Order: sequence, then structure tokens, then C-alpha cells
Amino acid sequence: MLIFALLNVNQNKLTDVIKKIQNLGTKVNKVHLVYGEYDIIAELKAYNPENSAKVLKEIRETDGVNSMKTYVVSDQINDDFEPGLLQESW
Repeated sequence: MLIFALLNVNQNKLTDVIKKIQNLGTKVNKVHLVYGEYDIIAELKAYNPENSAKVLKEIRETDGVNSMKTYVVSDQINDDFEPGLLQESW
């Protein structure tokens, strides 16, 4: 299960939040700093819904995180993607 967490973070706590996310270990694929409404996009992996809820709760409760939106990946599109297959699967 792949999850993207978009975080709006207090700028004075940005480094602390990044360190906290990095300390989640193997549950974190990548951490991206971005410009716009959100400051961080964390790419996370979880093995089941209970595990993902625990990880997201830990991030959400981190000092400096103002808000968070999460997106669970339904399908991953590879280089050999054929548009017709998407319509058939939905």
C-alpha cells in the first residue's frame, strides 16, 4: 500500500518534522520539499490499513504539522501503460 501525505508545516519546525518522518525508517520511501499550499510530500508504504493509520497518526501528531492530506494509491502506472486498460478496469 503506497500513500502520499501532503503536509503543511510551521516553517520554524520544518527540520524537526523532516527528521521525525525520516525516523519512521522503512515506512518512508521518499520525502520531498515542495512549494505551494503544502511544504512536504512524504511517500510512505504500509502493509495494511492498521499500519498505515498508525504511521499517519504519528505524523499528524508531530509538533509543527499544521495540516495533512493523504492519498492512497489505487494503481501504479508503468511505462507500458495502455489507456484502454484503465477504462476496462474501472
